[in-house]
Amino acid sequence: MGLLQKAVETYDAMAHRAGQVFEGENEPLAPISHIMARAQIEITLDQDGRFVSARAVDKEAPKIIIPVTEESAGRTSAPCAHPLCDQLGYVSPYDEKKHTLYVDSLSGWANSEYTHPKLQSILTYVRGGTILSDLSGASLIALTPEGGPSDEKLMVCWVVNGLGEKLNGPCWEDRALMDAFVHYSAAKQGDAPPSLCMITGSIDSPAGQHPKGIVPINGNAKLISANDSSGFTYRGRFDDAAQAATVGYIASQKAHSALRWLVANQSAPSGGRTFLCWNPQGIQVPKVTGPMGRKTGTAQRAANPSQYQKQLREALSGWKENLPQSAGVVIAAFDAATTGRLAVTYYNELLASDFLDRLHDWEATCCWENGPYGIQSPSLYQIVNWAFGTPRNGKAETDDRILSQQMQRLVACRVDKVPFPLDIERALVEKASHLLLYEGENRQKLLFTACAAIRKYHCDHLKEEWDMALDKNCSDRSYLFGRLLAIADAIENSTYTDEDRRETNAVRMQKAFTLRPMTTWSALWDKLRPYNKRLAQSKPGLYRYYHGMVDDILNRFSPFDTTLNQKLDDVYLLGYSHQRSYRAEKSDNQETEE
Repeated sequence: MGLLQKAVETYDAMAHRAGQVFEGENEPLAPISHIMARAQIEITLDQDGRFVSARAVDKEAPKIIIPVTEESAGRTSAPCAHPLCDQLGYVSPYDEKKHTLYVDSLSGWANSEYTHPKLQSILTYVRGGTILSDLSGASLIALTPEGGPSDEKLMVCWVVNGLGEKLNGPCWEDRALMDAFVHYSAAKQGDAPPSLCMITGSIDSPAGQHPKGIVPINGNAKLISANDSSGFTYRGRFDDAAQAATVGYIASQKAHSALRWLVANQSAPSGGRTFLCWNPQGIQVPKVTGPMGRKTGTAQRAANPSQYQKQLREALSGWKENLPQSAGVVIAAFDAATTGRLAVTYYNELLASDFLDRLHDWEATCCWENGPYGIQSPSLYQIVNWAFGTPRNGKAETDDRILSQQMQRLVACRVDKVPFPLDIERALVEKASHLLLYEGENRQKLLFTACAAIRKYHCDHLKEEWDMALDKNCSDRSYLFGRLLAIADAIENSTYTDEDRRETNAVRMQKAFTLRPMTTWSALWDKLRPYNKRLAQSKPGLYRYYHGMVDDILNRFSPFDTTLNQKLDDVYLLGYSHQRSYRAEKSDNQETEE
């Protein structure tokens, strides 16, 4: 119930925004007893219910707010009418059963004490039965030989004019009309016997059904449902659904409306799973799946670790500036195993200060030099995609089921401070040991992501902190071999022109190099003889520079070390990346002088 309690708290804090469209939002917060729907046909009437005009609603137009009953909000195949805006099959008289349900629902509201002038105009027009001929005459629909609409599922919305300046306009923008239905719906709910609401702890009219459509990609999936009254009969635990849980109608409406609004505006979908992170008081917080970044503006390139740490501190300070110490953050993930059931696959509540500190700690340890972009922390999506994606056309594509599961594991690592998973780190190391399969920018992205994960893994499990700059004094065997591989790659690349550029022997032999480094290095160095000769003739200063580094590295190996030809561990990629970055920082002139 924690999720629903926080959702109700969110709705109460943001209730003043209900029914209003604010800049920057994909969808507004729907009032109680209302949902968001996409209209296809807009009909304009006058005050007497006469047809004025009709138009097709643009497919890119935003969704509108429509009133619904508890039953119609969760309708499936069984006919059940919305009380105002509904599909053409209900609004037109062609299907008598559906049309009767619609007229009864609309007239019940229009004839109650919570009526509104627009309702009488719409009811008069609907009872006239001319909607199909009017829309056909406006060339908006085609009629079947039987006289029915060719598409019964077109959603119809209403605009009523001629009622005065304050009452004219679209129904979905009329706050007075929305409030009228809220009171009308509450009056109808008041007839049900009250019971304990397990969300609010108060006595309220219970909800018989709960809304669907919290997550758009799982439109028919419900968070709360109970239809096991036959067969297993609630798995033998209860006699009826009320024994499991009772949720008040108002609490259910608030919770589902708030969650729907949050998902539409603040969620991060990934592989069919939806990740949500928010503050119940409406204060902006960073997304849990992406880099923390700065609260405002664009972060500049961090050229060195001190600049990167400074940017992180500024970002942390910026987020905390507007977050009180007592503020909370809710993190949740949703997925639907079936079309009718929405599951909460992850849930956590934290103080905002703890949440921000954990995001900061993650980015301070899971980071690396990313070429021209400077030092960065890869997003969780980038980590999973490069770890488990299949190379296709030089890119990595990941199955949605794998992507969603692994993303949640990393969210838990980031939020709960769980050590970085070994299997993900090993998968990235293995992929980065086959750079030949990737090209250009994708190769750099993979290497950057793998090195960031290696650094994070060593920090979490081995309490080692690897620097993000070349360490010429490091004597780690794997690190030194990684440097040699990068130098071999640079020597061959230095002899190429743009016309004859191709994959180097170092890249081609990378995997064999990781398995038998000393043997492969001897073979690789033999292949570099013509390139060394060419480099000595064209750029003698650069030739001496590279060979000086190779000699320095080889001198660090002990001639009595029996492990030189054993398989390299993951830090060889750190040495490889460091040496590549160090080479990129220097021009040929600088190297010649050195």
